[in-house]
Amino acid sequence: MAAKAARILVVDDDALTRRFVGGLLRGQGHEVHEAQDGEEALRLAGELMPRLVILDLVMPMKDGYEVLEALKADANTRRIPVVILSIRSREEDIVKGLRLGAEDFVTKPFNTQELLLRVRKILDRTW
Repeated sequence: MAAKAARILVVDDDALTRRFVGGLLRGQGHEVHEAQDGEEALRLAGELMPRLVILDLVMPMKDGYEVLEALKADANTRRIPVVILSIRSREEDIVKGLRLGAEDFVTKPFNTQELLLRVRKILDRTW
């Protein structure tokens, strides 16, 4: 059973990654918005109230950890699930992301079917 279409915010400073992930999600019927840095991510998350945020860690302005902390500290955005999608793959990076409140952590390069499955499972759980 497919997840209902959802508004998803994809946050990555790399335009190719943003477009690729956005295209995958649009192909599943989702409404996708993109942010290229942490400050834009926080602004858009507050304005759009997405059902899910896919968040890179290594970005200008505010890194992914700072964005995650700010999202979880704000009463309006704290319930938005966050999936970290990052090239950082060390155990301490993964544990830190999960400890700060990320729902899941996917390392780059990633398997597209795996990412879509993880997204679907989270969306199915949070409706």
